[in-house]
Amino acid sequence: LCLELQSGEYQLKEIFDYLYSLRNQGSSFGIERMELLLGKLRSDLLSFPVIHVAGTNGKGSTCAMLDAIYQANGYSVGLFSSPHLVDLGERVRINGKILSDEKVFRHIKQLRSIAEEIEQENPGMHPSFFEMITAVAFCEFAEEKVDVAVLETGLGGRLDSTNVVAPEVSVITTISLDHCHILGNTIEKIAREKAGIIKEGVPVVTGWLAESANHLVQEIALEKKAPFFTLAKESAKENLPITNLKGEHQQRNAALAVKVTQILQQKFPVKEINVKQGLNQVKLDGRWQIIQDEPLIILDACHNEEGARVLGKQLEELPNEKELVVWFGSLGEDRAKEILSEIVKFADEIRFFKPDQPRACSLDTLRTLISPNFKGKVKNGERSETKSYLKEIKSGQILLITGSIYLLGEIIEIVKNRKKILGSSFQDIL
Repeated sequence: LCLELQSGEYQLKEIFDYLYSLRNQGSSFGIERMELLLGKLRSDLLSFPVIHVAGTNGKGSTCAMLDAIYQANGYSVGLFSSPHLVDLGERVRINGKILSDEKVFRHIKQLRSIAEEIEQENPGMHPSFFEMITAVAFCEFAEEKVDVAVLETGLGGRLDSTNVVAPEVSVITTISLDHCHILGNTIEKIAREKAGIIKEGVPVVTGWLAESANHLVQEIALEKKAPFFTLAKESAKENLPITNLKGEHQQRNAALAVKVTQILQQKFPVKEINVKQGLNQVKLDGRWQIIQDEPLIILDACHNEEGARVLGKQLEELPNEKELVVWFGSLGEDRAKEILSEIVKFADEIRFFKPDQPRACSLDTLRTLISPNFKGKVKNGERSETKSYLKEIKSGQILLITGSIYLLGEIIEIVKNRKKILGSSFQDIL
């Protein structure tokens, strides 16, 4: 039995090593590889109904809200989102439950042989890490016969690996400048990429987009005879739904999720009381997530200028009498500069970390981005020393861990020794 367990653990590690080796090869955009992969899988794989969500910010929250709403109304719901914080299975959920390592193993084992066959037949066309995980989600949703699947795009829309589905509705949450080297350096170019998820005759709904971006999306919808709905011109705060996620931006995401349910009301009927219940039970790790009350510890992934503005609003509401300690790491110097410009307005101490990612900013680079007018302390951090740093946090302080979601995940892994107990108290190591 012991040998069998060791053998099973080895096989699991070998499959995960294979999968992450694909990640280390980087990203290659386009849907041709995904189409080749799907062509070798069962013909009815994509028979489940889909809500397809793209956007610069807010798409993860909107997807989580739709997941919660439809679960509260008794539907079996599949959710595909990215990235994950600690466990790969977080990206694929059935009714809120993350995919087990064993299920990931089983799906990848099958997909690996198909992917290698594709590479042999078409050199250079081996599916990427994200494409393989997307296929895992599709296989799981088909196997579980979900009533509806909520799919979050990884990057952009037009060339994203999820853009092989025929959705019931397409959703574009927000559009701002991010991933400009891939998607384009203007709002309009990025809007065109995001709008690539719009399908012929399929309704599309947009959130609070800039007028130029919203107009472009509307034009594309018109060309494809896709009914167009937008919340971009709605501004009254008092009309926004209530959700358990903090911030006006989350209420806007909730309004967008509610609009989607209204568009789909005939096919997927929901009750208003259950919609409200769902919005008050949303689970979204790493987005202004309070994981301990005393001392207050908050996880909040923030990766671009729009997110930085939202973060600034959140920080304004923290109690002034408590010192704010910020742990920060970023992928990309421009992103770091945007976020730090908000953080320095509130922080009493900033500790920099370098996430274990190829594009991570060095500690020296991060230090150069701090304004000379900043009067607080600036320290360097090593992820391996996380537990000792946490012991330094006093009851009169607030700790905010922010920046790259990869940093948040790495710190949680270290603190919890890779245990799947995200959201529980840090008290055991303080």
